[in-house]
Amino acid sequence: MLVARRISMWSLPAIGCWNPFAFARFRVSCASSQLPVSPKDKTLRTIYNSGVIACLRASSAELAMSAACAALNGGVSVLEIVMSTPGVLEVLQQLLQDYPTRTLGVGTVLNVKDAKNAVEAGAKFLMSPTMVKVLTAYEAGAQIVKVVSNIYQPSRSHFLISQWLLLKA
Repeated sequence: MLVARRISMWSLPAIGCWNPFAFARFRVSCASSQLPVSPKDKTLRTIYNSGVIACLRASSAELAMSAACAALNGGVSVLEIVMSTPGVLEVLQQLLQDYPTRTLGVGTVLNVKDAKNAVEAGAKFLMSPTMVKVLTAYEAGAQIVKVVSNIYQPSRSHFLISQWLLLKA
């Protein structure tokens, strides 16, 4: 998609022949392709447009893999696997190979080591339950973190407000 822009400019006359009516006006037109979308922007757009963010907690890596595949094959585009799931990072890496177009993240990240490991394993986002944990995730290299606060939306009193933070530009 080309984006066309028109720029009107005024040119000053050469020094020595100053005349307020001697300005030359010219118009410049250019066309360029649309600015590229960064991976972070794409991830945030996918999260916002997903409608459902599946959160998976399982008692074993095999059960996590089976449940994740069922969810992703069923149409879920954004999946969060809880850090306390055994083998979470191995499951995440396998899912990233099997479903490269899906947005996969790790939830309930509570310390720097887990945040770094999740980012290195390929998590597109991390979920941290408090602002202190967001700072921990940031220090570990996370670029997108979901924060769930204890504030309720007045129009939907059953749902917690969640906010996605873009931590690094």
